[in-house]
Amino acid sequence: MIFLRLILAAISVIIGIAGLLLPILPGWLFLGLAALLLFPETELARKALTKIEGRFPSIARLLRSLTER
Repeated sequence: MIFLRLILAAISVIIGIAGLLLPILPGWLFLGLAALLLFPETELARKALTKIEGRFPSIARLLRSLTER
């Protein structure tokens, strides 16, 4: 599961950087996703997951399953 999380984070970083350079992609969104996947134990990540859970429960469940060990 850690390997999958690292692969998804690397892909998110690449897309995020491309999104910062291209006006049609939301780069900040993918960089935020990469941060959540790489650093799930931080307080900022916990707050973000709680906020996402309120608005998008299915996405929050997916992110929690990826960030749990």
